[in-house]
Amino acid sequence: GGGVVLACSYEAKARGVRTAMGGRQALALCPNALVVPPRMSAYSAASKAVFEVFRDTTPVVEGLSIDEAFLDVGGLRRIAGEPIDIGARLRREVRRRVGLPITVGVARTKFLAKVASGVAKPDGLLLVPPDGELEFLHPLPVEALWGVGPVTAGKLRERGIGTVGRVARVGEAALVSMLGVAAGRHIHTLAVGLDPRRVETGRRRRSMGAQAAIGRRPRTHAELEAILAALVDRV
Repeated sequence: GGGVVLACSYEAKARGVRTAMGGRQALALCPNALVVPPRMSAYSAASKAVFEVFRDTTPVVEGLSIDEAFLDVGGLRRIAGEPIDIGARLRREVRRRVGLPITVGVARTKFLAKVASGVAKPDGLLLVPPDGELEFLHPLPVEALWGVGPVTAGKLRERGIGTVGRVARVGEAALVSMLGVAAGRHIHTLAVGLDPRRVETGRRRRSMGAQAAIGRRPRTHAELEAILAALVDRV
């Protein structure tokens, strides 16, 4: 879309293509890629259909984005079976009703479920049992921790902290001195397997936006005003 990669297949990712990369660079890395225009209306319709399946599975659904959500199935064991069985059934239902593959991570906390989903991609199902949480989490790279981006990861790796397990062993006080109070406490809490957040339903969308890639060539003031007006109108 507009000369920028909005999304790419796993095959393209394997060649080094990434979201937000320029189209020319992406085609240089993956010359045989098929480039298709974005179809937001189709993605929105598919999202609604998938979320219908989610809500038919449990009333406790917290949407994260157009294609991601947390589902709390903790109270369904008697009527729907174990969480791993519910996850398998959910994948089958989305495939049957919407025609899409989905990946499901099953865990005791939201953070671990999200990490499990990331590890299981593409088109997988992964359970992190309560007695195996740290065994699963600690070998992962520090980037697996929510809130650890390139800058924070760089600070940690400069000090020889490259895995989640190493973050946990360093301790909260040392992390606070390196990263500040909020970040230090946050990543230490996740590294030791704690995440007290509940799945929240009915959360209002906190922001709305529109964007357009305008390339590198110089633009006149009038052109920029026209682009800005179009974006404001879209919002």
